[in-house]
Amino acid sequence: MPVHDRVQRHAAEKPDDAALNIDGETLNWRQLWQSSNALYQHLCQQSLAKGVVAIASANDITFPVAWLAASARPFTAAVIDPLMAQQPLGEILSRLKPDLLLLKRQDRQLIALADRLAIRWLALDGWQHAPPVADDRAFSADMQAATPFLIGFTSGTTSLPKAFIRSRRSWRCSLENGAQIFRLADAPSTLYPGPLSHGIGLYCLNETLYAGGCFYSTARWQPPAVLALLAQQQIERLVVVPTMIAGLAAAAQSDYPGLRSLLSAGAKLELNHYRLARALFPQAVMQEYYGASELGFVAVSTLDNDDISASLASVGRAFPATAITIRNDDGQTLPAGQPGTIWLTSEQIIDGYVWGDDGSAFEKRPWGATVGDIGYLDAQQRLHMTGRRGNMILSGGNNIYLCEIESLIKSLPGVIEAVVIALDDAYLGKKNGGGD
Repeated sequence: MPVHDRVQRHAAEKPDDAALNIDGETLNWRQLWQSSNALYQHLCQQSLAKGVVAIASANDITFPVAWLAASARPFTAAVIDPLMAQQPLGEILSRLKPDLLLLKRQDRQLIALADRLAIRWLALDGWQHAPPVADDRAFSADMQAATPFLIGFTSGTTSLPKAFIRSRRSWRCSLENGAQIFRLADAPSTLYPGPLSHGIGLYCLNETLYAGGCFYSTARWQPPAVLALLAQQQIERLVVVPTMIAGLAAAAQSDYPGLRSLLSAGAKLELNHYRLARALFPQAVMQEYYGASELGFVAVSTLDNDDISASLASVGRAFPATAITIRNDDGQTLPAGQPGTIWLTSEQIIDGYVWGDDGSAFEKRPWGATVGDIGYLDAQQRLHMTGRRGNMILSGGNNIYLCEIESLIKSLPGVIEAVVIALDDAYLGKKNGGGD
């Protein structure tokens, strides 16, 4: 994983400073480095033919230890949500066939499943207190290598998630550029109150470790507990998905002027979410980004409080070291203002799928890669999202993007969430239906 050298440096420069606080359990930088390196050395002594180490652990202090150990070269870490239903979880493990599964002893069903599938497992309990080991050179080697380090999972059109594989170099590039654009040097502490096994949480953990801040999280999503943590620990930066903002606002008894930065991801930030967040965090610089598991970061927007409608109309400009083009179905570049398929050139793009590539979503061409999202660039090179393939309908001869209607509905006072669907119509062909 491309943060080991940074964790090693932080452990040398500020060994007693807090690196992690997950549901009240803490590790300083020295403890994090020693325990994760000890687990790594233990893994190196095992017979792991493919080098694939799966992690199925909920949010607790052992997760970062397991992650650092399993993602160091020569291993590839497969991060699995342990709360997933048994049927897809079993199918993922059957297809993946990891050399080793890292879990907690309390996860009896998962242990039984691993035993049934003849998958070796190792309990993570206690590894956060592992004594130091002498050799740590290999643990932080080859941070820039174009070798695989992560197998992640993204939902597709079927119940079984697609499995993609990503290189160390791809994340190192995004970490280097993200530290600047997300102003991580100004955020000594970051809180993400969601699952670390999901892409947003996993990346947030790693960008915080990379920058040398203290990473906070909670065992489960409980808005009152999250707000109490913000106040008690005087956390400077909060990373959320938009629906979390509504939950925090509903539970809040006061505002939190100490928060300096708020980053929204995972879905488009709507006007009502912005208003709730601005009232709750009056001093925070607010940003949102658009990306995809297969592409990495695509665009970033720092919201302009004086012209918020214009800011929210787009998802921002291209992430550093990326290039966005809008193309038609023949691959020809389209002019500003004309919608088409969004294509990206970037070092963040995945190597490919382990399974689940149906050819209808992620594509690579000489001019870049796409996940089939539709949008356009305006004259200021800001990216506007209008939908995704399959999310546009033809109604009475007109192209209608359902997400644009959803966005309009969600801008109305009192509306937090809305869904628009396509209904068959004998006269128009298709028509819109929705609910909130």
